[in-house]
Amino acid sequence: MTGGNYFVECLKAQGVEVIFGLPGNHLDTVYEGLYNNRDSIRHYVTRHEGGTAFMADGYARATGDIGVCMTVPGPGANNASIGICEAYTACSPVFWITGQNPSYMAQKDPKKSFHGLDQKAAFASMTKHIEIVHRVDQIPGAVNRAFRSLRSGRPGPVLMELATDALQDDINLPIPPKNNGVQTTACSEDIEAAVALISASERPLIISGGGINHTRASEEIMQFAQILDAPVAMTGMGKGSVPEDSPYSIGLFRDGVAQAAMKASDLIIAIGTRFTYRDTGNWSLQVPQPLLHIEADVDEIHKEYPATVGIGANPKLVLQQLNDAISSEQLKSSWGEGLQQLRSQFTSIEPPRILKEMRDVLPRDAILSVDVNVTGYGALSHFPTYSAGSYIFSGISVAMGIGLTAAIGAQVAYPKRKIVALSGDGGFLMTSPDLATAVMYDLPIVTLVMNDNQYTSIERGQLRRFGKRIGVELVNPNFVQFAESFGAIGMRVEDMDDFRPMLEKALALDKTVVLEVIK
Repeated sequence: MTGGNYFVECLKAQGVEVIFGLPGNHLDTVYEGLYNNRDSIRHYVTRHEGGTAFMADGYARATGDIGVCMTVPGPGANNASIGICEAYTACSPVFWITGQNPSYMAQKDPKKSFHGLDQKAAFASMTKHIEIVHRVDQIPGAVNRAFRSLRSGRPGPVLMELATDALQDDINLPIPPKNNGVQTTACSEDIEAAVALISASERPLIISGGGINHTRASEEIMQFAQILDAPVAMTGMGKGSVPEDSPYSIGLFRDGVAQAAMKASDLIIAIGTRFTYRDTGNWSLQVPQPLLHIEADVDEIHKEYPATVGIGANPKLVLQQLNDAISSEQLKSSWGEGLQQLRSQFTSIEPPRILKEMRDVLPRDAILSVDVNVTGYGALSHFPTYSAGSYIFSGISVAMGIGLTAAIGAQVAYPKRKIVALSGDGGFLMTSPDLATAVMYDLPIVTLVMNDNQYTSIERGQLRRFGKRIGVELVNPNFVQFAESFGAIGMRVEDMDDFRPMLEKALALDKTVVLEVIK
């Protein structure tokens, strides 16, 4: 068979079921393979490569599995880079496939080649691993290494570049078996040191980070909290890892209740967190000692804050080890009523009306994909979530345009769940052509577009600094007519008293809907 068909067979063996892509001549034989395997791998044609990468990221975050996107090299790859950079900062397992010119051109100046770009040099800073395939017999080894990287340690995007002649040549080699990667456990000495630290504390505070979402370790961390009878705060990227109606949940680590808990605690247990700028106020936050830091990426231990005990291993597996090793007789936790008081303070915070009504209307397992907008900023603290993968946002790179496109990825993963995108007018228009993708595949996503005809968060900063607005005004289309022109349903809310019934109606339609909210 051709290298392109063989490559698709390799993807099947690795468990790939969905690919988001925008075709081009470099990848024709791969698309032939996808056509031949259309009953096994579903391919979703997109309208812009940036959206393609966001969709793969949304799929990965919603499922905890690998999201796959495919682009032509050069301009297609450059377009995808915004979504790939987002996946890199969010530590999302996205497998990015690109084509490349024939291998004999590898020594030529890419500036003079069709779709020319040195992709390894261009994208090394935003990928975890890169494979360059020049010959057809390199495909099985490259696939094996790529999926090993995707499934080992802290995840991140992996790029594979495939030369056209490698895809067109014939191959007769075995298909490599599924590579499940390598996940490390803690050594017995580290577990003993962690248990000793925990046993000596009276008021431990648990911080649940993005690594809990990546490894789907919510059950393990909740068991851990129950054993310690300790409060749990989530980082931004950890949102969804702990049900926010749990008796141990006290919200986001950066918010007031969790900060009060940190000051009262005598041990910080950070699990699956990298201590990002957003959670630590640009690292101005003083994290008290002692600190037990458990993180898949061993290089993160001691990187931002010194750890009394640092364990570089898979958070889910380490939690299983700790839960087995700790007995209630060893503990002297004395949070007592203090935990109930923290929980009471957290639940007494009144959310903004629109977020409260969204939460009241949406089912418990709904997925919210949040674009960069003022209402969305509030959702991080004030829209409760109850499961891993149920809250998608650009928490570090702050990439506009993720709302609709990541929602598409999530809806493809879960056709029966309610998926809502929360966007501003500016962010929505950045990837709005992929509204056509949602309509084409009959995806029942409801996109809320908060329309105030300006880049509001930027405007607020300008007013604080300069007392004036500079280049933030927008001219928007009629969003109802815009949605209808794609074949979607357009709706508008001009009075907040109408928001809840309109959202209920939009969700009940089970169609692609754009619900414009005039602010």
